[in-house]
Amino acid sequence: MKKLISVLLTLSLFSSLLCSCKREEGEGSTDPSNNIPEIEGDEENQVETVSLDGKKIIFIGNSYTYYGKTVIEKTQSVRSQEARSNDRGYFYEICKQNGAEVSVTNWTYGGHSFSDMFETCEANRGCDGAKHFDDLTDRNFDYVVFQNGSRSKNSSEIVSDYQKIMDIFKAENPDVKFVFLVQHAVHFDSYAWRNDIKNFETLGVTVVDWGALVCDIINGDVLVPGAKQSYVKNSFIISKSASDGFHPNMLTGYITALMTYCAITGESAVGQDYSFCGDKNVNKEFDFTKFINKYYTYNGATTNFPEIFSSPDDMKGIQELIDRYIKARPYLQYN
Repeated sequence: MKKLISVLLTLSLFSSLLCSCKREEGEGSTDPSNNIPEIEGDEENQVETVSLDGKKIIFIGNSYTYYGKTVIEKTQSVRSQEARSNDRGYFYEICKQNGAEVSVTNWTYGGHSFSDMFETCEANRGCDGAKHFDDLTDRNFDYVVFQNGSRSKNSSEIVSDYQKIMDIFKAENPDVKFVFLVQHAVHFDSYAWRNDIKNFETLGVTVVDWGALVCDIINGDVLVPGAKQSYVKNSFIISKSASDGFHPNMLTGYITALMTYCAITGESAVGQDYSFCGDKNVNKEFDFTKFINKYYTYNGATTNFPEIFSSPDDMKGIQELIDRYIKARPYLQYN
């Protein structure tokens, strides 16, 4: 009975959280700040704090994973595991700032879905017919982080597909842990498998629904606590062309990386360092100006993500939301 009451209380907290980026106009709280789920005292979802020092982590995904610098983009022609190892993107830097030296493998290919990565590639990105998984010769990892691509949006078998992939890595390391990233496009485009995300928990998978957080802020359904900046789509998403106004920018990449780190380790996002995010001396790929000049080119597009990074109040507010969304697990309410 005590557990049932706890579950019911937890579900009541979810009810105020926007679960879809296509919410009907007029729905929800008139004060978006009230939509931030309360997590204090939520003992049911407490995560044991763990260290990532010395751990091997692989990110398997697509452009939604690398555009924002969570990991650093590799061209399709870079196929060997050696060339895709030792990634120094935002996730690595966050681990480093927390005293954890990790080995990050970047197994992300633009436009690829699970079938392209683990069967014969049919992504139409210049590598059709490739057996990408054959190139991954060392499959012994401590953490496997997945993000499925847009080509899977109409799939109805994503959970069973995922379980087959998990078994491959478990054969190498029975103690391997899995993380599934949910991008904003899953909500914006109403992917067919969105309602099945909750089923990943039955497989022991940690779900990181960073897409819900970004969508809710863009729609104004959740306010960033203490924000001094305004938030619109271009605060989080690029605007490169008429057809590419959907990829994440560097602020979103940081949110993805930090949310993943905190979900794995159980550490709080609040107070985490982010000074490296625009520092090209840390990594030449972290240059805000270069990124903006390349990806905000459509019809006079602008963005204020550097100003958000420069505002301690805004960044603290975003970090608070990361903590809350990890604990609230909004995907449990998708239907």
